[in-house]
Amino acid sequence: MTNSVNADRVLLGKTEPRLFTPPLRELTPETSFGFEAIDLVEKLLGERLYPWQRWFLEHSLELAPGSHTYDEFPQLRYRTVLLLVARQCGKSFIMSRRLLWRLLMWQGPEAEPPLILGAAHKLPAALEIMELAARSVQRSNIRKELVTWNRGAGQQLLEFKNGARYKCEASSDDGGRGLSVTDLAFDELRQQRDWEAWSALTNTTNARFSSQTIAVSNAGTAKSEVLHSLRQQALTRISDWEERVVSGGMDIDTFASQHDTTLGLFEWSAPDDCDIWDREGWAQAIPSLGHPDASGTVFVTEESIASKASLVGAGGKEGIPEHVFRTENLCQFVTAAVEGPFPEENILVCTDDDSEVDPSSPLVVAVDTSHDRSMSYLAVAGYRDDGLPHVEVIAERAGTVWVPKTVASGLEVTPDAVVVQGRGAPASSLIEYIEQEGVEVTACQGNDLTSSGGQFSDRVMDGTIRFREQKSLRLALDDAVKKFLGEVWVWNRAKSPVDVAPLCAVTMALWGLEMLGTDGAVKTTAYDENYGSWYKRDGDNEPALVGADDDSKGWWE
Repeated sequence: MTNSVNADRVLLGKTEPRLFTPPLRELTPETSFGFEAIDLVEKLLGERLYPWQRWFLEHSLELAPGSHTYDEFPQLRYRTVLLLVARQCGKSFIMSRRLLWRLLMWQGPEAEPPLILGAAHKLPAALEIMELAARSVQRSNIRKELVTWNRGAGQQLLEFKNGARYKCEASSDDGGRGLSVTDLAFDELRQQRDWEAWSALTNTTNARFSSQTIAVSNAGTAKSEVLHSLRQQALTRISDWEERVVSGGMDIDTFASQHDTTLGLFEWSAPDDCDIWDREGWAQAIPSLGHPDASGTVFVTEESIASKASLVGAGGKEGIPEHVFRTENLCQFVTAAVEGPFPEENILVCTDDDSEVDPSSPLVVAVDTSHDRSMSYLAVAGYRDDGLPHVEVIAERAGTVWVPKTVASGLEVTPDAVVVQGRGAPASSLIEYIEQEGVEVTACQGNDLTSSGGQFSDRVMDGTIRFREQKSLRLALDDAVKKFLGEVWVWNRAKSPVDVAPLCAVTMALWGLEMLGTDGAVKTTAYDENYGSWYKRDGDNEPALVGADDDSKGWWE
């Protein structure tokens, strides 16, 4: 396959998914609420849908056989909907608008108005979809329909004039207890590695008429037990349809009476055996590719996908692992399961969203920059009132120019020390600029650098450190790769499938805190000028993936 971009034509993503559960009858405004949902988005909210999003609404809101939109209480066909599509195609957008349809347009036989429950492996992911829905209404001509939008801790709620409500929870084996839910919106299903949370949450829909669980994700790995199992079950049902109806000539009504047809799969993905440079595969997996939004801007382009594919390592070269590109950009399930540095249960023990540094504690700030210099991060470490160290990313922005002045005068607190990797890291070049702003920098390098990684790792494994749930940090905690230097190791910015700079920053901040002497100076190991070249890069220049959000607001503001 060629890796050049054809400038003479625009590659467009496919409207129809490669794999999908077929409708039981022709979809019209009388047999699907999808048309009503499209009108809500495009006419009342004043927004533009991609072609694939219209297709999804029409098919996922198909009514059950014999039911019509003009009935007093129409019945949706699907109880469970799986939407699989590559990253950055508008999954969260379409999920939020689909939920707004239920909130604003639905009237069931129950006395209670609709209740939506948004869930994900972590609360911020679920709240993102709620926020998309709320802001959409706020910008529209129906903004007065929204009467409540609480975003405080433990009180996340949308409420509308008709009484419909939208709540969010982190997925757990105790999720949704006491709730009776009209729609369950399950985001990032690939993160569910057992059935406990799924079982607890989906049972909240049992007592609601025509309820639906909508699970959204890109492809998973061998760890994605729930997504993998549900997808396989849906594919088996599609195969039965093709064998009995398409090939065997069975009447559709007969098939529907003999088979459960309430599980729907809608998967935009590339064929399993396609090359990573297969343009048709890109179009099948990335349905927003080449399509303009309402402003006429094309955000997902062939060039942008080609730039990601070009970073895939091959033939022993450094680069993004191929299975990561296939999962994220081609929505393909892969058998490779890269184990992260920490077990999930250990990360959860150390995660405390109420954690904060004691006001009397010394503070150490550390700086680190992504492998491709696209993002920079500031992290802080200090002691809590119970004596445990707390680490946190306190700033993350594109580029590096902003770092020196922010460290010098842009923080609400004055740190006792500022730490940057001394040599061999993208952030190392910032040391002189930070010092020009009048801030003394402690270099973490040599044995200190390798010790810092082991020190941080030991604390996570022992449960003797605390951090908040932050997207950029959590991604690195889940999937960072180590670079071994003989018997010791450092975090590998180049080979990690995610941006590990946030993890590097908190690791060095912790090291600085624990090495901080009573005189306010960080105790470092002494070296001569030729202490070694272990820190040098391996000759590669491929950047790691980035994409962290600035969700690091907290106690220091």
